[in-house]
Amino acid sequence: MSCTPGIAKAIASTCDTSKNGGLEVKMWAFNRKNITITYDGTSGNKITAIANVSTNKGYAITGVKKLFNAGHDLVVAADRPNKYKHAVEFQQFERLAADILNVDRLEDIVIVAESKDKSTTGEGVFFVYGPTHGLYVTTDTMRHNDVNGARKITLETMEGEEEPYSEFTYLATDYATSLAALNALL
Repeated sequence: MSCTPGIAKAIASTCDTSKNGGLEVKMWAFNRKNITITYDGTSGNKITAIANVSTNKGYAITGVKKLFNAGHDLVVAADRPNKYKHAVEFQQFERLAADILNVDRLEDIVIVAESKDKSTTGEGVFFVYGPTHGLYVTTDTMRHNDVNGARKITLETMEGEEEPYSEFTYLATDYATSLAALNALL
């Protein structure tokens, strides 16, 4: 059950709305407590601004090809509204001590991922995962003889702290402005 049940517009899964899928090779990572988020006020899942608190900054996660994956799982409950578990997956290749410790300390993170599919308005290109309660490491696996020794990380919403929406979108005004604003936070 949703807190606002019922359909609100037509669903058009057609050749025109079909996506190719995939994410770009850069994501933006923020310590949740180090940013403020502004919502558009009409749609609870549309973010119009992200700002660093004080002198804090965000960090890029850069990959190759199809290294990143992100999405959600519906969490259905009989005694409360449905919510969503957000998930972001990536691999770390770096092997220096500081790089290893950096990933060891991942918790309460917000991730912004960019879709390879671009709209003409810029809406629906940037997706924000974990803006309400953050993302935490749920899987952290590394074997030297598997996937060329890469460390496989999954960040997810903590149980009991699921998000109210399957996806949050970020759009400042248009694609170029949104991209510039994200890069300025690094």
